[in-house]
Amino acid sequence: MKRRGLFLIMLGMLVTVLSVAAMSHGPVGTICPATGYAYTGDVELIFAHEPESVAACLGEGCTPSPVARTADGRWLVPQSAPYLAPSVSVTSVSVDAVGASGARVARTLAIETESTGEHPDGPQCGGPFRFKPVTVP
Repeated sequence: MKRRGLFLIMLGMLVTVLSVAAMSHGPVGTICPATGYAYTGDVELIFAHEPESVAACLGEGCTPSPVARTADGRWLVPQSAPYLAPSVSVTSVSVDAVGASGARVARTLAIETESTGEHPDGPQCGGPFRFKPVTVP
């Protein structure tokens, strides 16, 4: 009877040690921190035909304001007033552009995002993103 009890105790200890070893070295799910990444950069507009003037704003139902072309020739809409109303999650841009021929384009276009390629908490946790340029037909 003593031998059987000693055997069961040894068996229990062996199972415990193997279980602990398996948990510490086996596949474990990734735990990602609850980090929210906000992108505060500009929205770049790319035109199929170069416009004479551009007005734009960010968010549904906004009123477009004139946008100035940058020194390097790009059309950038900043995420600040008057282009962005307070408390708006940026998912679309409203564009009102006039071409050299007088043709007018007025549309609300979706803004897509892409990863910056930086993954501070590992690639499985996602990471910072940026806006893709928005093509205006």
